[in-house]
Amino acid sequence: MIARTLGAALLLTAMTTSAFAQQRVTLTVAAGQPPAALPSLALVNKFFIPEVNKRIKDAKIDFVIDWKEAYAGSLLKPYQMLDGVKDGLADIGFMPTIFFPDKLPLENITLVAPFLTTDIVLLSRVMNRLHDTLPAFTQQYDKFNLVRLGGTGADSFELLTTFPVKSIDDLKGHKIGTAGAALAWLRGTGATPVQSNMMEYYNSAKNGVFEGFIVFPSSFPAMKYPEAAPYMAKVGFGAQYSVVLTMNKDSFKKLPPAVQKIMHEVGREWGAKSDEAYMTAGEKGYKSLDGFKAKLYVFPEEERRKWAFAMPNIAKEWAASMEKQGIPGNQALKALMDEARSAGIKPVRNWDRE
Repeated sequence: MIARTLGAALLLTAMTTSAFAQQRVTLTVAAGQPPAALPSLALVNKFFIPEVNKRIKDAKIDFVIDWKEAYAGSLLKPYQMLDGVKDGLADIGFMPTIFFPDKLPLENITLVAPFLTTDIVLLSRVMNRLHDTLPAFTQQYDKFNLVRLGGTGADSFELLTTFPVKSIDDLKGHKIGTAGAALAWLRGTGATPVQSNMMEYYNSAKNGVFEGFIVFPSSFPAMKYPEAAPYMAKVGFGAQYSVVLTMNKDSFKKLPPAVQKIMHEVGREWGAKSDEAYMTAGEKGYKSLDGFKAKLYVFPEEERRKWAFAMPNIAKEWAASMEKQGIPGNQALKALMDEARSAGIKPVRNWDRE
């Protein structure tokens, strides 16, 4: 009797321990940038992670996530993020889609339609509509064993240079750095585009690798870009949908369905909060220019139009290249522009109608 009782107790303990172990998981979140530089990345730590924990607890789900955070490229560089999350080096990645125009082409659609709007909140609302209505947007993640949890962008991209720029003509013969699909914005300007990224802009401008770069003002206070390039031309390339929070599909499948639902809900809310944060941070970026003794020049509308129409129709070129790959580029471009116009946006150039 004693032996049977003891055996039953040991079995119960083993079962309880096993059940407890099954209700606990470690998830690693990685980013290639420092949280101080990007409001959306800061909100991964300040909102996404604690909010997921809170909702699991509030729902009384017997599940615990042990979070590990690896930022500023300590685990994965920005351009390594897609493959790193796909292969499970990180479970969740803060992924700048601007670096993956070939692998996540539909996420780069706003980059091929510049001069659309400076309102990132409105632009993200349009992009969420595309994700909700066009299956191709989800399918591009399926190819890489990824689940999109949420997306956001950045305040309007603008031009910082080491020399004054008051007209598109001032760029001729100068080297300008930027990333991914945004390189096409320099076509027709006479400038030489140089592939680069946020972590290189400051030193490259200081050292003469290039003479300017295209970036969003919310990054100024943390990255101190106006120290290296003290002339800012407010061109108004527009807010850009440029970052997604993604999760390895195998890691996602290990979560209980109720926790999967929470991940999606909080991911969407993280995107909305990030958009609002960028609007505020962008305004602070402009205000920081005085502290850097930088000079601001606002492009008149006629110069914006001149720049917008100096480049070829890069949106139509992009759509055609998508179609050749079996991706509905024409449908996606038309949907983007129709949704934008329906939301009250008045594009400088109607990329889909030329």
